Amino acid sequence: MTHSKQNWLVRIIEKFLLLANLMALGWLLLCVAAAWISPENVKYLPALSLTTPFALLVNMAMVFLWLFTRRKYLTLISLIPLILCWKMIPAIFGLHFFKKNDWQPTAHSFKIMSWNVHAMGLFNPPHEKKFAREVMNFIKKESPDILCLPEFATALDTPMSTYADVIKKENNYHVYQFDIDNGYGPYIWIGSAVFSRFPLVGYEVFVLNEYISLLQCDFTLPNDQIVRVFVLHLQSFGLSDTDKAIIESLKKNNPGKIKDSRTFAWKFNEAYRQRAREAEKAMKVIKKSPYPVIVCGDFNDLPYSYTYTVFSRTLTDAFSKMGKGLGRTYNQIVPTLRIDHIFYTPEHLNIKAFKTVYSPYSDHSPIIANFEYIAEAQD
Repeated sequence: MTHSKQNWLVRIIEKFLLLANLMALGWLLLCVAAAWISPENVKYLPALSLTTPFALLVNMAMVFLWLFTRRKYLTLISLIPLILCWKMIPAIFGLHFFKKNDWQPTAHSFKIMSWNVHAMGLFNPPHEKKFAREVMNFIKKESPDILCLPEFATALDTPMSTYADVIKKENNYHVYQFDIDNGYGPYIWIGSAVFSRFPLVGYEVFVLNEYISLLQCDFTLPNDQIVRVFVLHLQSFGLSDTDKAIIESLKKNNPGKIKDSRTFAWKFNEAYRQRAREAEKAMKVIKKSPYPVIVCGDFNDLPYSYTYTVFSRTLTDAFSKMGKGLGRTYNQIVPTLRIDHIFYTPEHLNIKAFKTVYSPYSDHSPIIANFEYIAEAQD
């Protein structure tokens, strides 16, 4: 190949890279917009937050590719936005592989776990009892001081009513609070449950939406300090098994399902709008707390979605400080779905450990953190 032809080929490749880079940059900017613009204002934009991890990776790849060209200065096209968006990276990709977790209990520390337990196996017949037993075994093994269980199931006059009693007995919990979200059949209630070894000195429930509540629990720690724990389970996408099957087909590039995908696209848009309203209502309550707070539960939204940003503006995400990898908490569809979170007040709470543990006994994985109470606020 002659020198002129080589130069021509190089110019074509560079122009192609430049076009691809500009498209990748636009993609990333739209993802950033989805995190900060309310779903009430722009229709369908919030769905781009599902792709934020991929937009970041593509722009990182573009920076790398430009290093092997003559026009290395074009790395700045993606590098500058990535630097400006640097806070997104540890929230989406846990980089703390060499950070040591400290689970050692002290007089000023406490362990908290949040886990959507999928109605204690109720939706997995005929294995309900096995799933419930395994869930309780895991709780006993981890033995958190404060346990928060969205989508907990209980009932009267059936063996299911003993689940809370067993959890209390096996873990020495003195406090049990349950708030009903909805029913499953005539005798079974599903909602959020909170267990604790610490004394409960205040409890209140705030209605965020139909079937959606915010539980507020004030606990006195052994050092006589009070911490306020909020538990929530925000609006889900409401996908049926059929919708999930369509998504799986789309992942396999099945063109026949593209038309079917429109049947649930509206569900996404409405769910984002509902969660935005719920998150904003919740933060109005949380901001009034006179105590350090922890907010945990099933948010049904990813890092740097609008819902996530509503909380992260004021509070710190435990995963962003101690998390590793993708931190997936929803065990279906795609591995990037970290939709369960623990936020906290950094001025009075120091995170010492964090982990996500996969469990086959729920469609969600539990998230666990160890906090230390700081008596004096940091400057």
